[in-house]
Amino acid sequence: MKAYSEYLLLAALIGILAAMYFLLGHRVAIFSACLSIVWFFIIFVLMSRPPGIPEFVSDEVGSDEQHVIRKDVIPKFGLIDRLRLALAAACGASLILWVTLVVLGR
Repeated sequence: MKAYSEYLLLAALIGILAAMYFLLGHRVAIFSACLSIVWFFIIFVLMSRPPGIPEFVSDEVGSDEQHVIRKDVIPKFGLIDRLRLALAAACGASLILWVTLVVLGR
């Protein structure tokens, strides 16, 4: 993505919420905004330290003593990358809700 894609994602989120407000009403737009905020914070917090896989390691070959270490599968993301991913998830949540309501409403 380009350097200023955060602004495009934020504009897309605001545009989706505005379109939902005018086409589906204020209750649906408020619900979608709350859902987007929840998904934004879930992704933003989870990507600060992604989940790891515990791995049992022993110091010596014949030793019964084992230690648990954390094996990171997903690398840690920087602030800008976390912001992009969180905004993309928020846009996706709103868009999925909008499409679902329009398709089921017909």
